[in-house]
Amino acid sequence: MTDLRDRPIFICGHPKSGTSLLRGVLDSHPQIITYPEETVFFRRYLPKAQGKSLEEKLALSDQFLTHIFEWNATNPPEHQKNYPGRDYSDIPVAEVRAELRRLVAERFNHDGDMLSAAMLAFGKVTGKWTDASLRWVEKTPFNEHFVGQIFAWWPEALCIHVVRDPRDNFASYRRKQEHWTARQFAASWRRSTREGLNHQKRYGADRYMLIRYEDFTSAPAEMIQRLCAFMGISADESMLRPTRGGKSWQGNSMFSEKFESISSAPVGRWKESLFPDETVTIEVIDRPQMDALRYERSDSKLGDLPFASRLKVIQNSILITLKETIYG
Repeated sequence: MTDLRDRPIFICGHPKSGTSLLRGVLDSHPQIITYPEETVFFRRYLPKAQGKSLEEKLALSDQFLTHIFEWNATNPPEHQKNYPGRDYSDIPVAEVRAELRRLVAERFNHDGDMLSAAMLAFGKVTGKWTDASLRWVEKTPFNEHFVGQIFAWWPEALCIHVVRDPRDNFASYRRKQEHWTARQFAASWRRSTREGLNHQKRYGADRYMLIRYEDFTSAPAEMIQRLCAFMGISADESMLRPTRGGKSWQGNSMFSEKFESISSAPVGRWKESLFPDETVTIEVIDRPQMDALRYERSDSKLGDLPFASRLKVIQNSILITLKETIYG
């Protein structure tokens, strides 16, 4: 039988697209071990681990993979300052780290095994790793940029890529990243979504699933059935009530909303949040991917913009297309 460490599910997608909602939906499923926080494994841990000894890599795992279990609401460590409400004081971090080291000593074929060990160590210590466990889940936005490495290390891996209307996605994201312009965001969303569409073509829909946030929130029961069929697990009532680490999770909306269950309330908010020039900028730059994913464009037209703004949008769209043509 395949080792559980070789059967991951990676949640992919642009930040603020609904990846946290999907993680919350999977969190309490009895057949899955879902890590409660993003690891940023490929962009943060992995570059620092290159060329290091195994002991140094283990020390890095303390710093960048299992550090979250030091978080507590009453005496937060420095690295918790951006997440004051998170509390994992009921999870003994020393036991998680000891179990991680035991798993690494048992098998370490590549650096991806460090991530697998972190997932299973969390599962072991919390009791989430049982005879029923079939897969583990890691969610970090932009995981789609590392799918080649994912399938090389974990041939049995599955990827679920959440896509959201780029206009709503921008309306939410810029409340967190105020310095981002519509042009910057549109280019980032285009790259993320283009990669997702290409991955599905290359690896197949049975390994790489694309789901629209809007479909998920408007018909959650139907989408959950599709997700379960894709993952090879049974549907469970817990999936309709998102959690984090087994505790009730009310979302991470940048509009300060709290939800007890899956909600479609944020859909279409861009109509009140974006300026016409921002809407047009996103629709022009992201048009190919919006069309592919059936996102209808607004009545705003490029010709409605002032000449200077219109020229910037056209130039940016051409540059992005040229870059994609040259670099793929």
